[in-house]
Amino acid sequence: MRGFACRFFTEQGNWDVVGNNIPIFFIQDGMKFPDIIHAGKPEPHNEIPQAQSAHDNFYDFVSLAPETSAMVMWALSDRAIPRSYRMMNGFGVNTYCLVNKKNERHFVKFHWRPKQGIHSLVWDEALKLNGQDPDFHRRDLWTNIENGNYPEWEFGVQVLPESREHDFDFDILDATKFWPEEDVPVKYIGTFKLNKNPDEYFTETEQIAFCTSNIVPGVDFSDDPLLQIRNFSYLDTQLLRLGGPNFNEIPINQPICRVDNNQRDGLHRQRVTTGKVNYWPNRYEVPKPAPLEAGGLEHYHAKVEGVRQRARPEKWKVYYNQATMFWNSLTDVEREHIVAAASFELGKVEDETIKVKMIERFNEIHHDFAAPVALNIGLECPPAKAAYYSKRTDGVSQLRGINASTLGTPAAVATRIVGVLAFDGFDAGCLAAVRGGLKLAGTVTPIIGNHGGNIKSSGSEITDGLRADFTVDTARSTHVDALVIASGAESIRKMSKNGVAIHWVREAYKHQKPILVVGPDACDFVRKVCLREVPLKLADTAGTATDSENVVEDQGVVSTISIPSQSPVRSLSDVPKAIKQFLEQLSHHRIWSRDVSIIAA
Repeated sequence: MRGFACRFFTEQGNWDVVGNNIPIFFIQDGMKFPDIIHAGKPEPHNEIPQAQSAHDNFYDFVSLAPETSAMVMWALSDRAIPRSYRMMNGFGVNTYCLVNKKNERHFVKFHWRPKQGIHSLVWDEALKLNGQDPDFHRRDLWTNIENGNYPEWEFGVQVLPESREHDFDFDILDATKFWPEEDVPVKYIGTFKLNKNPDEYFTETEQIAFCTSNIVPGVDFSDDPLLQIRNFSYLDTQLLRLGGPNFNEIPINQPICRVDNNQRDGLHRQRVTTGKVNYWPNRYEVPKPAPLEAGGLEHYHAKVEGVRQRARPEKWKVYYNQATMFWNSLTDVEREHIVAAASFELGKVEDETIKVKMIERFNEIHHDFAAPVALNIGLECPPAKAAYYSKRTDGVSQLRGINASTLGTPAAVATRIVGVLAFDGFDAGCLAAVRGGLKLAGTVTPIIGNHGGNIKSSGSEITDGLRADFTVDTARSTHVDALVIASGAESIRKMSKNGVAIHWVREAYKHQKPILVVGPDACDFVRKVCLREVPLKLADTAGTATDSENVVEDQGVVSTISIPSQSPVRSLSDVPKAIKQFLEQLSHHRIWSRDVSIIAA
């Protein structure tokens, strides 16, 4: 799970929306915040495990708090291992209110949908990246912004009039529930773009103080109990973290509009205020609160009946419907992933009673989910319930609904990283044609060499070569979205004797990434050395070096005898057939139909 926050610097002050890349949360009542945080932290007797949820205390809490069920499903899904910060949904999580000039209130949920698509890592890839490059996500975001590949999100709202508050089988103020888009469509109203990196990380990022209580006229709070507690806790956090009450005067937190108030003194005061008075009312009548008609903030006057108390309405006790709807909405591939994740997590739990409770909890969600997890961890699964919640929504599946508008289109490959394996002796003309075609599609094509510095092409001096961006030792296939194996007899000969280069190919195949193989030697390298146990169809190596139409695609591996050197092409329609087919595979993110069970890399 990743935090997702956005600050709007408006003419009426700062407005912060603070949420996650998942639209719901574990708990309904913010008073449980310390408990869920403590349960998820390392166990107190030995401070193990670090930064993981796969342990007894976390699942003990979850097994005894059924309200966590839906969030656990999201957290075990691919949403918890995003490919990039640039490819994450953003959600405000809590229910806010919008109040118009007629003083009419609507409930609202905030959304950010990435234009780069919503994609994830696979589990084995995520495990490896965590050790290979713990800064992978931060580096990816920084590098793309630095290179001008500015990530963008569409900003949207789900809006409900007060009259529809009770129209659903869940409470719209319950933060453990989301609003299905079939019931409440998202209306996209703007674009959010990251177009600049910090000049200094501490002053511009570490000191930023997001607060859910930072709102502007027209935005207000609902009675969402989790939001009410967050309003207190976030302010309290910033007071402690940034050393006092004037954290809003730190440059990165200062509003763009002028702020006049009587809050002088206190630690870390930045602004020098002149004048004789620091209270209101005063004889000079300055500064004075802005009236409502001049844009001043006044909270919505909600009519309240009955007793206000910390109690849960009956609808809040319907714990499993949305967890089941999440399961119903996933594709078979996504279900396999969530079963594997749950099996891994519970496999790390030592207390058998907790495992039994969790299987019972999963069985309440769906028997088809609980049964394979129980089998994997060696437990009996309870019988299936007579009936399960049947509703589904396409909005939660990354493979079915969310990316439908971009998958399979050229827009889906923009900024994707295509690693090019090229050792000394590569075919310079062919490689230039490949990279030129891929660049037209907006991909990034780093050269992965057998050493640092210049990698020389066939028949050239090393000073005439192409500079390597990485070596096979300083990066891994986990750092790229797809792989190209460049032609060149001498280059391929060296790769065949390099175990790490062979691992690059096997691992990329294991992680279901598209692969482009160019040249008869490269085809033999893949067929006979890298993937010899895979019945893979590749281009006929008996073809001639000019046989550029000899293109074969099998299980996401596109192969060709040759990609001819030619004058620079100016549009994607002019690129060679092999590159077009490779881009088509890349536009689907992964080759989910590829059976990789036999690959151990």
